[in-house]
Order: sequence, then structure tokens, then C-alpha cells
Amino acid sequence: MMETWRKKAGVAWEKAKRSPALACRKMWRVGKDDPRRAIHAVKVGLALTLVSMLYLLEPLFEGIGQNAIWAVMTVVVVLEFTAGATLCKGLNRGLGTILAGSLAFLIEFIAEATGQVGRAIFIGCAVFIIGAAATYLRFLPYVKKNYDYGVVIFLLTFNLITVSSFRVSNVMRIAHERFVTIAIGCGICLFMSLLVFPIWSGQDLHNSTVNKLQGLANSIEDFSDEAVTEAREESDDEEKSCDEDPIYKGYKAVLDSKSTDETLALYASWEPRHSRHCRYPWQQYVKVGAALRRFSYTVVALHGCLQTEIQVN
Repeated sequence: MMETWRKKAGVAWEKAKRSPALACRKMWRVGKDDPRRAIHAVKVGLALTLVSMLYLLEPLFEGIGQNAIWAVMTVVVVLEFTAGATLCKGLNRGLGTILAGSLAFLIEFIAEATGQVGRAIFIGCAVFIIGAAATYLRFLPYVKKNYDYGVVIFLLTFNLITVSSFRVSNVMRIAHERFVTIAIGCGICLFMSLLVFPIWSGQDLHNSTVNKLQGLANSIEDFSDEAVTEAREESDDEEKSCDEDPIYKGYKAVLDSKSTDETLALYASWEPRHSRHCRYPWQQYVKVGAALRRFSYTVVALHGCLQTEIQVN
């Protein structure tokens, strides 16, 4: 029994010694596959450092106070890998905050004209109606696709301001300070995303389409007479993995690309002009991807025929 435990402890110790080296190799491989990931990590660290100055520098902290934490939260949530994703989330957050603050100010202005009990009832009814209406709007396909994050921020900001206004007298000043800090956070995110080594969703979508075309073309080229012969000779080899098959690799990337293409096209539509082209037809890229997927089904069928041991007499 003790010998078994010693062996297990020895194996665990060997794994623990190898873990740091394996983690370093994996981290290096991730950065080597796409160096932009390392650039994005540095940009996020720099953005967090800049926004932390609202806390670290005494003059800035005295002007904003504890609400500076909202700027830090904004940077963490809004700053994404590509410029289009950052613009989408940043503008959604800003628009949701402005609309929620304006509506909360209107609710507070009307509620002040009633008594204490009437004010509580009015605020409760307003929270119910606005919350239900905003949640129902999230089910609309267009809103769900483009402004879902903005509606969530609208709900959060509206309820925080409206409910807290019942107990706090200077809620409008707090709302103003939060809006300023959120605007500072969004501004830092947009600066880092658009001006400091920008990463464009449109370029990623273009490269993805080119790679899918190339991969599908390579799969079709493998259906030559020589490839068919080799595939039939290797049909009995059970140890060969599908991941090692070049034909499988070619069409798998095309079949798995639908959600990625739609997301990249959405974020690319938010991006400003950044090349000699005035406007890219992003939705046409999505249509090209759909056509490639339909064609790849034929490749899948042919690939299945190659791997099936059926002889027609």
C-alpha cells in the first residue's frame, strides 16, 4: 500500500515539475500563432494603468471620488480584441448610460411632485414597466444582434439611479460622476483600440474567407486519382485519426465558420474606414461563406465515399 502511494506521489511530483515548462511553452505557442494576442494584452495592461490614475493621482481622485471604479470596470468590460468589437460595446455602453440617466432624471423629477408614499409607488411602477419593456425589447432579432449589451447597461444604470434616488438626496450628482468616469473609460478603450496598433475585424473576416477558399481548394485537389488510391489502401488503418486527414482539415474549417463569420461581419460594420476602400461589403462575405459551406457538403459526401468499403458488383 505504501509503495503504491509513493509511486503516485512520485508521478505527481514529476508532473508538478514539468507543469511550469509546459505552461510556458503553451503561452509561447499562443503568442507565436498570432502575435496580435501579445499586443492586445499589452494594450489592456496599459489601458488599466491609465485608468488607475484616477485613483492614484490625488487631484483626479478628489474630482471624481469613489466613482472612479466605474472607469476601471468599463475598461475591463469594453476593451476587446478587435476595434469593431470595442466600438460596438463602447457605443452600446455609452448610449445605454445616457438614455438610462435621462429617463431616471425624468422619473425623479415627476416623483418629487408626489408625497413620500406616492413617490415610492411611482418609482416601483416605473421600475416594473421600464424593466419589463426593456427585457421584451431584447427578444427582437435586430436589438438582440446589435444592441443587446446596450439594453443590459440601460437596465442596470436605470435601476441603480432610480432606486437609489429614494434614499440618497444627491443622486443626480452621483449619476453625473458615473457618466463622466464611464466616458473616460470608453475614451481610453477607443484610443487604445483605434489608434494603438489597431486590429480590424474586417481584415480578419477577409483573411478567414481566403483561408476557407484555400482549404476547400486543397481538399478538392486531394480527390485526384492518386489520392483516391491511397485513401482506399489506408481504409483498413484504424489508428489513423480524422484530424490527420488533409481532406477533413480542409472542409472542417469551412463547416465550423458560420458563427465566427457572422460575428466578424457585425463588428466590421461598426469600424470606420481604415484603408483605400470606402466601404467593404461585409454581408457579402457572409453570403460567400454560406456558399462555401453548401459546397463543402459535397466534399463531405465524397470524403465519406472514399472511406467506405463498399464495392459495387
